[in-house]
Amino acid sequence: MTLSHLPSRIHYKTHHPRRCRRLRRLEIIALIVGLISTVILHGLLKITTVVHWELGAAIIVAMSYFTISLMLRYGWHLDRKEFFKTHLAHFFFCGLWLIASLLIISLHDLLPDDAPTRLNLILGVSEFCIILRSLYETILLIRRVSSRGWNPALIVVTSFLVLISVGTILLMFPSARIQDPAAKTTEGAPFLVALFTSTSASCVTGLIVVPTGTYWSRTGHTIIMFLFQIGGLGILTFGAFFAAAFGRSMQIRESVTFSEMLESSQRGDIRRLVLAILGITIFTELLGAVCLMGLWPELPFTERVYFSLFHSISGYCNAGFSLMDDGFLGMGHHWEIWGVIPALIIIGGLGFAVNYNFMLYGITHFSNLRIRKPLFHHPTQKVRLTISSRLIFFTTLFLLIGGTIGIYLLESIHASDDLTFGERLNSAWFQSVTFRTAGFNTVDLGAYQPQTKLFSILLMFIGASPGSTGGGVKTAVFALAILSVWALLKGRDRVEILGRTIPSTLIHRSLTIISLGILVLMSSTLLIVMFENNQAIFLDHLFEATSAFATVGVSTGITAGLTTPSHWVIIITMFIGRVGPLTALIALSNRGPAYRYHYPEEPVNLG
Repeated sequence: MTLSHLPSRIHYKTHHPRRCRRLRRLEIIALIVGLISTVILHGLLKITTVVHWELGAAIIVAMSYFTISLMLRYGWHLDRKEFFKTHLAHFFFCGLWLIASLLIISLHDLLPDDAPTRLNLILGVSEFCIILRSLYETILLIRRVSSRGWNPALIVVTSFLVLISVGTILLMFPSARIQDPAAKTTEGAPFLVALFTSTSASCVTGLIVVPTGTYWSRTGHTIIMFLFQIGGLGILTFGAFFAAAFGRSMQIRESVTFSEMLESSQRGDIRRLVLAILGITIFTELLGAVCLMGLWPELPFTERVYFSLFHSISGYCNAGFSLMDDGFLGMGHHWEIWGVIPALIIIGGLGFAVNYNFMLYGITHFSNLRIRKPLFHHPTQKVRLTISSRLIFFTTLFLLIGGTIGIYLLESIHASDDLTFGERLNSAWFQSVTFRTAGFNTVDLGAYQPQTKLFSILLMFIGASPGSTGGGVKTAVFALAILSVWALLKGRDRVEILGRTIPSTLIHRSLTIISLGILVLMSSTLLIVMFENNQAIFLDHLFEATSAFATVGVSTGITAGLTTPSHWVIIITMFIGRVGPLTALIALSNRGPAYRYHYPEEPVNLG
């Protein structure tokens, strides 16, 4: 080692900095080759055996290279303990692949005769590790971008665009679609169908142009499930979770970005908030899946498990996707439908920060737990419910009860069916919950009375709560707008609630969000009405546009029959509704400097 190499050696903390850089560059190339091989291998159904094994060999060689490169860089590093801590995720992926491959080689003879061969099992493990590493590197890249001071709103918008693009590509592969066994060629989903479904799943909307259960294969169902799981929580949440799980610290700029995405002011507590989000999500979805197991007794056990997990995640993420082509139509009398599904929707729609605040409140007031883990690490003093949590909770409760009563009364007027009081009330309760961004239905919404549809549009426009898996202008915005009107009618110059004064900037932001929401909704409806040129179903067009903007997913049955330009309008509306009209506006504009002067005031006549 010459003196000229000392600065590079000290900077990279390794005996061979140039060799390490080459190894890292080759790792990126190997990862790209392995990922492309995996996608092609599972994207094409009918390929020759030669191509199959060439792709498989490329995947196994890529994982072998990752392991060898990691061990070489570990041996050359000046501080091996620090290297292991920094690259813990890479050691996990390579260790998982190596241990699983050795177990397959040594214990394969103990497996049943119909089990896959050793090479096929090793190939499956290699593909799994390649996908995990690709996801990790993608999330790591997004974290690096978010830590460099970029506009947080722009990062949020970009992350959803990336998710939608990846989902569209995956859904276009023939393996994602059910194929005709008699056909000689395979056929993938058309681009617009894949884009519409990917956008709907990533934006947790639930609007569909093809039946989910009978059009997509099990692979397609799994892709859709992962899309609305990631879209519901957000890619940046997973990035923060990986940072916490592998011991990485979060920079201040990263915390600002995550706070913007989660709509939380707890920036100093963002790490525990992210861990709590993942913990609450996993626990709630698994518990919901267990409770839904009895809903399909006629299916085999494995199918029941998959159906339960799919609908539990769809309910918690307020996605509204169902594996049954008619949704929950005619199933409203089951306790899993009127009890479990609404509970999942409400918990997911309350918001991550609100759930976290309620969890800490319950632990510090009604429990003697003293666990010092990150998820349950709470201060010794009792945690209070914030004004935001109480405002959101009571607004949600008011909308649920008011929505149930309103739908029941409006649908009872001029009713032509023979439903009993209990059936009508049960239906009103379920739809009151799902109209708030979930997208499920137990009745034919196309047969709803016009007054009920108009009332439902109001519920959809309000939507779920801030920082949740749902859309709409959000409950807190609606509550602050009502409070500001009430303060104005009382002759007060500020908004007060529960012994606190709401900052005027939040009032202005709430009114801005409502104004932008109305602008987007009216523009979308105008375009759909213009493209469809069918005045008889104008209310259904407004209903469809509101469902897309609020990421609800309910429909009167006209989605698939819309023209191509209207489908593009729905796609753009779903995207804007998920990221939020205000976030989209901030992402597309540059923040100007803060001015230190004020012009003289002059009143304007208001009427």
